[in-house]
Amino acid sequence: MKSKTGTYSIILGFTSLLLVACSGGGNGGTPAIPTTGKISGQVFNGESGAAIVAATISAGGQTTTTGTDGRYLLQNVNFNDRVVVDIKRTGFAEQSKITQLSAQATEAVLPVMLLPINLTQTFDPNIEQTLQVADTTASVTLIASSLVTANGNSPEGNVTIELTVIDPTVDIELMPGNMQTDTGADTLSPIESFGAIVINFTDSVGNELDLVQGSTATIQIPLTDKTGSPPATVPLYFYNESTGLWVEEGSATLITDGADSYYRGTVSHFSTWNADFLYSQVIINGCVEDLSGARIPGASVISVGDDYSGTSSTVTDSTGAYSIIVKQNASVLISGLQVGVKTNTIKIPTTTSEQTIDECLMFSTGGQVNNTAVSVKLSWGESPQDLDAYLVGPADSGVFVFFATPGSLLELPFSQLDVDDRDSFGPEIITVFSFPFAGNYRYSVHNFSGTFIPGITSSPARVELNTNGEVAVFMPPAGEENNITWDVFDFIVADDGSFTVVPVNTWSNLAPLAN
Repeated sequence: MKSKTGTYSIILGFTSLLLVACSGGGNGGTPAIPTTGKISGQVFNGESGAAIVAATISAGGQTTTTGTDGRYLLQNVNFNDRVVVDIKRTGFAEQSKITQLSAQATEAVLPVMLLPINLTQTFDPNIEQTLQVADTTASVTLIASSLVTANGNSPEGNVTIELTVIDPTVDIELMPGNMQTDTGADTLSPIESFGAIVINFTDSVGNELDLVQGSTATIQIPLTDKTGSPPATVPLYFYNESTGLWVEEGSATLITDGADSYYRGTVSHFSTWNADFLYSQVIINGCVEDLSGARIPGASVISVGDDYSGTSSTVTDSTGAYSIIVKQNASVLISGLQVGVKTNTIKIPTTTSEQTIDECLMFSTGGQVNNTAVSVKLSWGESPQDLDAYLVGPADSGVFVFFATPGSLLELPFSQLDVDDRDSFGPEIITVFSFPFAGNYRYSVHNFSGTFIPGITSSPARVELNTNGEVAVFMPPAGEENNITWDVFDFIVADDGSFTVVPVNTWSNLAPLAN
């Protein structure tokens, strides 16, 4: 079998993480100093992974809409360390994300996931109401005649609520902003979430409504927890759409009612409300390099809680080094991004002391976009307890990556199981730096636990495929029944090393086997 190297093309893909592109230089004369940049990306349905058409994207006074493929481009956006990007689409909860534009990074790629609204209900605002999402504990309780317009007037006619539940254990990127709060003196600190809801009221002519001054409403936020020991009381935070920051206001108490647990609290206005905790912090130091060992300056480094729902980010300095804030006494996943290329992922147990990681995060190249850099992330819910990711290559290729043979990025098979998870939620992450042989490489998900209440589909499991910043989101198809393996997609690698991604989305009652 002949080994292959070369470029590749993707016929299926989107982005799911913040990526910042550095500007380049030219020849001749003194270049003009830019003051604006551009933001591009794609908008997805956060539940199905489908591209969303005609979503409105706004930032820095500029507005555009997504095309038929869900993609957008915002130009002439003023430089700012915190550019707040607002995203709206009928039928979905409003979303807001943060990016950065500067003379050193004039382009930003910002993917966005929107959640379908869970409850749309019209009611009489002059009667006390408890408005609840079916089959959940998420609710808002209003006293009679407590809603007014921005001018303080009573609503016109009946009122409609739009209520959406956010589960950050599915993907922390479903949360608005970047999970930061101002703790004073303009110091921004990361927080962790135990669940959130998005609340919006309008009257019959479309006026947005809020609580009359002096009135309160009771909210319930379903508990979503990775820690195993959620706090009995948590601060409540609301999302400030202008600053892109979470603001502490009030608190909520954990209530357990049979099999259901939720946080209950009172609020004086409506927004996205988040049951959050400002965790004890510790610093992790590390480095980012390419396969040749050259350090990579200006790379984004992102942490995601493995056993908590939180995230943080930083950028490598001129030596390729980074320092990032994470939670103490936790398990953290750290990865890097530059110009759409993703590094491998490192799983780190933290303590109460600052630590330095000897192993650098690694790019497959020096950051060029025409080389193989594939990352596949499998995540799921609390049950089944253990799902496993598999990558199976062509016959006699030696590519059989899963928990028992995790592989290597520096030698055959040039693919590796970076993260293995055996105790719910995931993720399991496979990184590929090269497809060494032509042929078919299949990615599959195996239900190692063998339990089906819920199974892979209802867990719910999801797979995010990142190929040089192009990401596709895959959800299980119908027909799981008692099948234990979901064959998700194939990489079809040509003789010249190029490849395409072809969805499979079928079920099998056998575990994946080496070819």
